Amino acid sequence: MLLKKSWHYSTFSVPLWQNRGMKKEILYLTEYLAKSESEQERTFYALLIQNLADLEVYSPTKLTQAQIASLMSRQGLSVPSSFKEGIQALDTLFESSIPKPLQEAKKTLFMTLLHANFPKKKGFLNVSLELFLSQLEPVEMSIYESLLAYVAGLNRALALFFILGKEDTQNFTPERLVAFGESLHGKLLAFLFNEEETALLNQGLKELLGVYLSLYGKYLYM
Repeated sequence: MLLKKSWHYSTFSVPLWQNRGMKKEILYLTEYLAKSESEQERTFYALLIQNLADLEVYSPTKLTQAQIASLMSRQGLSVPSSFKEGIQALDTLFESSIPKPLQEAKKTLFMTLLHANFPKKKGFLNVSLELFLSQLEPVEMSIYESLLAYVAGLNRALALFFILGKEDTQNFTPERLVAFGESLHGKLLAFLFNEEETALLNQGLKELLGVYLSLYGKYLYM
């Protein structure tokens, strides 16, 4: 998928990873993934970085992926051996950096989402997610994978905003949280779904976005 927008560099902020108070490893990994040679792999992370730059709260580095890897290595940080390993490492850092009540609230919200969208399979879901997944028909599995892709992308993005915002609420304001989420919503739809799917899913996912924004905002600004 070719991105139509030209990615530019903000001139109104400094790279956050130069601030010792920021979560440097998370930023290194995010930029590392955004510089993948594979366009399909890097697209979401490039969108994520650009969304922060558009809000003028972050300046993306001009380093290549190899240069970022070298920088990580010199600072004693583990360099991913693959794109998948990089995502896993980033998710682990996100989970360890956000409050446990927020983690639990996210899990509860996702289970509520599944109950609402798969009412006939609630009994299986009450036993385990594995059993639930094993009982899905092909069409249902496609719906589940679409929901999971959107929710996973949204949560990674909001987790990054949350972690950066915790150390800089003056710039990472509630208004910017909403603008960040709404902009990302449109880009995620374009990235994940075709036009027909977008028309069907847009309203429901936008309502879901509002719930997630409220959830992250509660813990970020409390």
